[in-house]
Amino acid sequence: MNFEPWHYWVIAAFFFFVLEVFIPGFILGSIGLGCILAMFGALLTLPLWFNIILFIAGFFVGITMLKPLLKRMEKENEVKTNVDGMIGRTGKVIEKIDPVEATGRVRIDGDDWKALSYDDVVIEPGQTVEIVAIESIVITVRTLVKPEAQNKVKQQEKPIADTLKNQLGIIVTRGNKKEVIHFDDILCIYSNQKITYLVTSDERHKVLDESLEKIEERLDSKKFFRANRQFIISSKIVKEYKSLPEGKLEITFKPISKLTSGISVSRLKAHAFRKWFEKQV
Repeated sequence: MNFEPWHYWVIAAFFFFVLEVFIPGFILGSIGLGCILAMFGALLTLPLWFNIILFIAGFFVGITMLKPLLKRMEKENEVKTNVDGMIGRTGKVIEKIDPVEATGRVRIDGDDWKALSYDDVVIEPGQTVEIVAIESIVITVRTLVKPEAQNKVKQQEKPIADTLKNQLGIIVTRGNKKEVIHFDDILCIYSNQKITYLVTSDERHKVLDESLEKIEERLDSKKFFRANRQFIISSKIVKEYKSLPEGKLEITFKPISKLTSGISVSRLKAHAFRKWFEKQV
């Protein structure tokens, strides 16, 4: 059997496509694509230089167009797992979610989960909810609201929020209602699993819609101290503090339900905390 020029291009294409299977990245696959285009040129008995141009064109088409397309398709087809796969999914409430009674369970794809309310409101059985956070085996959910209803609520609430902001305290959303927590009634504000919580003097935990950074801008630095990336505290929550060998501080909180017993303050913030705390006494 006499080999024609196009035979060599086919053999080369096959060789590079096989290598692509073992060494993915579509570089070798792009070379194989260039060989395929050059093969058609050889079949048409075009000059060798023209076949080489077709080969280079096929290679660049593979690198600049097909490779990004395949990567995008691969990313879209990826299946999220573990925590990332749970956030944003929906389920049905099978046991009333009640923050006061500490009850609540949600069924997701046949599995039952202990559930908390993101808005700190009661959610009745049968309602569809969306997962916004997960910690260990406990999920935090919120009810699904139609966009039209949500926009209507926001329009009604905006004048109230504008009036109360920066005047009385922190505004907490409870369903369709607004509650103002006075600054003097705030023990601390902290972040956990990308959710911001406010702890009141009567040990209630409220979910806030804003980040710690946003809230810190509205707080009086004389009354509140940004202890670390997770906590903003008032002096009312501090039971005692002590220095650690490396220059850090260990702050012990007064006993508060559902709250850690204490936190640490970095060496860089230790001096500022001491000065701030001395002025509170």
